[in-house]
Amino acid sequence: MAELGLSVSLRRSGGLLPGQVLETFVREEDLEPGRAKELREMVAAADPEALASRSPIRGPGADMYQYEVVVDTEGRRSRIVVAGSNVPPELRPLIGFLEQEASIPDRKG
Repeated sequence: MAELGLSVSLRRSGGLLPGQVLETFVREEDLEPGRAKELREMVAAADPEALASRSPIRGPGADMYQYEVVVDTEGRRSRIVVAGSNVPPELRPLIGFLEQEASIPDRKG
């Protein structure tokens, strides 16, 4: 049986300027092999199922970004909502990767 592909979406909202929403959707099979491996490693390190069980992860501060990360892998979906002021260290690399991917025109939500 073939393994189901990994896909991850990011929605970043909030911040100082209203209406500034960043969205992206990344599928492992659409990436270069090295980037796909990097994505898979970051997802594994973030442990999305554990983070989703703690979601929403709130933090102090007005005008902060809020991140919604949805990870679909191996038939499971994990949804993580986290305040920008309280992003867990294990999730930061994945959010940075997704923000970088969002700057690629065909990756925008």
